[in-house]
Amino acid sequence: MQKFTKSITAADQVALRGKIRLRITGFHQQQVVTMEDILRTIDVLPGFHLEGLQEIAFEPWSLSGAVTDTFVPPGLRSRVRGEFIQRQRRIVIYAVDNRELALHVLLHEIGHYVFFLTLNSRVKKHWVTELYLRLPATTDYGGRNASEDFSEAYALYQTDPAQLKLRVPQKHDFMRDWVFSGRPEAMKERGTFGAG
Repeated sequence: MQKFTKSITAADQVALRGKIRLRITGFHQQQVVTMEDILRTIDVLPGFHLEGLQEIAFEPWSLSGAVTDTFVPPGLRSRVRGEFIQRQRRIVIYAVDNRELALHVLLHEIGHYVFFLTLNSRVKKHWVTELYLRLPATTDYGGRNASEDFSEAYALYQTDPAQLKLRVPQKHDFMRDWVFSGRPEAMKERGTFGAG
């Protein structure tokens, strides 16, 4: 298990409410992505995006067993790379085919955490009704539903923001202005969308 100390970003000065206690486990079992890669990737995220997240684990065996809370049809099991288990506040990575995909999956799953447990309902509603329904999907996979599209935009905003801005500029701007800015009115129990 790796201990992680988060660097504080400018947005964290306003938005971070508590401490981050995040376990990172299992990544020593693979050779594709290093712990330094994982730590560098999450260190640049605003701390309030990680606040309350309990664990990021590499568990390639658990999807084939009964450990996961999510039903995955047998034919799709080989394509599942990760999942956010909301009730446990943990992210599980099942496969790391290559470094770039592994880090994208990690960011995508953190995006689910942010969407479901960090943003307030008005900000999420704006994403669903104004951005997801009225604009092209961020990626083909993002076209599955609004939370997948959000998570794809979240990951792309971190890995290639210029590409996100080129594909769907409104989603890039939403990520910049509402998700990564640390605006108190974007967070749960901190105000309303559009105020301030």
